[in-house]
Amino acid sequence: MSNTHSLRWQIALLLIVAAGLLAGCVPPAPPKAPTDVNTTTAEPQTMDAGPSEVAPAPSDTAPAMPAAMMAEPPAKEEPVREPKPADEPAGAATAADESTRSETETTTKAESEPPAKTENAEARKAETPTAEATPQENKKPQDKPAEKTETPAARKLAAPGAEPAAASAATGGDRVFSGDWPMWGGTVHRNMVNTTTKIGLDFQPNKDPAQGKKLLWVAPLGSQTYGNPVVSKDKIFVSTNNGGNYRPKHKGDRGCLLCFEEKTGKFLWQLTREKLPQGSVNDWPDQGICSTAAIDGDRGYVVTNRCEVMCFDVEGFLDGENDGPIQDEADQEPQDADLVWNLDMMKTLGVFPHNMAASSPVVYGDYVYVHTSNGVDESHEKIPAPQAPSFLALNKKTGEVAWQSSAPGNKILHGQWSSPAIGLVDGQVQVYFAGGDGWLYAFDAVKGEELWRFDLNPKDAKHEPGGRGTKNDVIATPVFVDNSVLLATGQDPEYGDGVGHLWRIGATKRGDVSPVTPENQPNANSAMIWHYGGSDADGSVTGEKDQDIFRRTLSTVAMHDGLVYVADLSGRIHCVDFATGKRSWEADVLAAIWGSTLVADGKVFIGDEDGILTVLAAGRELKKLAEIEFPSSIYSTPTIAHGVMFVTDRSRLYAIATQ
Repeated sequence: MSNTHSLRWQIALLLIVAAGLLAGCVPPAPPKAPTDVNTTTAEPQTMDAGPSEVAPAPSDTAPAMPAAMMAEPPAKEEPVREPKPADEPAGAATAADESTRSETETTTKAESEPPAKTENAEARKAETPTAEATPQENKKPQDKPAEKTETPAARKLAAPGAEPAAASAATGGDRVFSGDWPMWGGTVHRNMVNTTTKIGLDFQPNKDPAQGKKLLWVAPLGSQTYGNPVVSKDKIFVSTNNGGNYRPKHKGDRGCLLCFEEKTGKFLWQLTREKLPQGSVNDWPDQGICSTAAIDGDRGYVVTNRCEVMCFDVEGFLDGENDGPIQDEADQEPQDADLVWNLDMMKTLGVFPHNMAASSPVVYGDYVYVHTSNGVDESHEKIPAPQAPSFLALNKKTGEVAWQSSAPGNKILHGQWSSPAIGLVDGQVQVYFAGGDGWLYAFDAVKGEELWRFDLNPKDAKHEPGGRGTKNDVIATPVFVDNSVLLATGQDPEYGDGVGHLWRIGATKRGDVSPVTPENQPNANSAMIWHYGGSDADGSVTGEKDQDIFRRTLSTVAMHDGLVYVADLSGRIHCVDFATGKRSWEADVLAAIWGSTLVADGKVFIGDEDGILTVLAAGRELKKLAEIEFPSSIYSTPTIAHGVMFVTDRSRLYAIATQ
């Protein structure tokens, strides 16, 4: 990346948010089949069985790669607000009360309403929060039923091959509450679907919870926040920078992971990492820790700004104990992180992270999986460590490398900021890594044997410095659903707009399962189920000839009830049929999108750079339900757990009552 004054246009760390590093050891015992931690119910509910259509199995003959897959263009949404400068939050908006809005009503901003004043980043940095957040008195969900408390042993993660049981909005009876949301994507298959029902939209964010509506509490974060909140064991973990000043002994730019009490927003402890001395080529200023942590019982895992995979005790030093083999932590006060083990991927494995290490770990069985973020040097012309690992499987108890792969090798285009996902196919656990060469790789999750690979770019795509070419890498996270993987391509957001591709790939074959051979001939072994993207030559999809059907993205998809929802960087949200890849609709929020779509309660939630949380109705018909303004840009994805929605904007964490 070039040294530009706009640090925000920097790394799609966010949704990125996930994992990869290695070392070397005897592999641990094979993992047990995962189960679902993601659902608790107040009373028995009727749940959706899953997708309404089953996609056809990939044929043995590779279908031609279509540029588009729709006979007639769908209706486009009319924009409801004018585009704004990237630094300026959009004007205020109030969502209508969910209980009184008819199904066809939408909420839009008044044209005459003046835009909110732009927040000064330096002023936000200077804020000095107290050790506790500022909860709003007596602001609790009015009708939240008593939830059943599950012991950790009773909790189960959704099997990798199963769609989470996402409930549709109920018209009566008890609400359904999701349980913990312990990692990026909620479960190991990373499908961005939450089971909570009856989510009201009549909340109003504010820096001061007393001045907002349905705000349980607000906690200051750093001056820039790209990590997503995860919730486990009554705690919330958020990655950010040191702008929150929670640990006064640490001055200046640092990477931080903050831990808060879920009920009150009280600050508990902070993991603090100094910046790398090499500067922006390895550790971009002010970005903080961009990895989203993964919590597994009483242990958590995160990739730091220093290219380390760290295991920590979720209690920090508040429990008065120093857990694990690391006993000489520099910070051992009660509000510091208690480190269990630390794998420095640069020192131990020779990794050269480009701009930052931003992978969000996924934990499965005895392993934790991450991307290393190995990439190019400052000139963008040389790969300093092509033989260093790009993908890692670590023993989660010791941090020793179980297996590693340097598959992208000397073909890395830029950086590697994606995160891994897990799937179960014919009894075999597969782990999926999106490489910096623009290929998707599947490995046996235990043995590390490569099973298949898929080229995510057309063979005639060209890579050019600065994002000027048509060949993309990947920042989004693979999503596993029904023996297939959904994944879209993109580039560093600083490089801006460009053509993108969304794929559904069958996960049952072996070898090179790309649509075409290296000679650009049809591949009889192709596992492509469908392709969405490229240029709309005849205008049958977009309504205009030669328009891009889909653009570069940082976003991870959500699949629910037979439909795939995904955003692109340019601000467009796409609804695509899971079985066929045909477009149902496209919406434009008129602002850049770094986060991912979250589906819950028959609604699609997505934040944007203008600080607007847009809510659309899930389904084949485009309906806008609300636009809700936050005080600053949203670069992350909402999280819902235990009946509460957690949203981070650039510098704050908001706990919102969902009813």
